Parts: sequence; structure tokens; C-alpha cells
Amino acid sequence: MLTAVQFISLLLMALATGVVFSHMLQRVPKSTLPGPIFLSVQQILLRNYGATLGAIEAGAFVSTLVSTFLVRSRPAVLVLTATACACVAAMIAVWAVWIKPINKAVNSWSPDSMPSNWPEFRDRWHRLHTIRAGLALLGLSALIIAVIECQQSGEAGAM
Repeated sequence: MLTAVQFISLLLMALATGVVFSHMLQRVPKSTLPGPIFLSVQQILLRNYGATLGAIEAGAFVSTLVSTFLVRSRPAVLVLTATACACVAAMIAVWAVWIKPINKAVNSWSPDSMPSNWPEFRDRWHRLHTIRAGLALLGLSALIIAVIECQQSGEAGAM
């Protein structure tokens, strides 16, 4: 059972990491866009990211939490898996507390109603996604090391 749960955790963490990493890669190109084009990118191209990524991150959290429970007798693996779980929880919190309100504000704008400080929203959005990317990379790395440790010690097949 542990092997299956770890596989799911790794898969979902890798997907989440890829998405937040892609947001980091968008930072420089989007900083050159005029307001109306930036708004189109945010409102059209990124419209469905929230629900899809939310489901992926929720699944990553739950599967990593289950993994944490399953490896509770292995202190080193427990710390690594709990770290991954905490990173996913922090990613979700950053999105819910700071990014979601930015998305809501940006989605309420039209090209004619953009506030003069719209670049501040864009830049804050990207800074927060950079934080999420760091958390994702840390969590994914911890999870990979935990799975390798379990595989090397034969624990994954035993549970």
C-alpha cells in the first residue's frame, strides 16, 4: 500500500511543481506585456489553472499525509515525508491567503478598468508563485529522498 500511496504523492507533487515552476518562467516575459495583453493572458490562458491545480495540490496533500502516517515507525522517512506534507500545506495556504484575492481582483478588471497600479498586482502574483515554487521543489525533493530511503531499506514493499 505504501508504494502506491508514494507513487500517487510523487506524481501529484511533480505535477504541482511543474505548474508553479511554469509560473516562475512566465515572470520576465509577462513583465514586458502592456496591461490589456497581460489581462488577456491572466483571464483567458490561466482561467482554469485554479480548479485543476487545486485538485492536484489537495490530492498531493492527502496522499502525502497518508504516506506520513504509513511511515511513522521510520523517523528519518517520517521527517522527510512530513516536510513534504508541510510544504504542500504551505503552498495551498499561500494560494488561499494571498494569490486567490489577486486572481479575483484581476478577473474583475476589463481593459478599460485596470487600476493604475496593476503592475504591483502582477509582480506580487509572481513573487508569491516564486515562493510556492520553492516550497514545491523542497517538498518534492523531500518526498523523493523519502521514497528512495524506503526503497533502499525494503520498507515500501513491507507495508
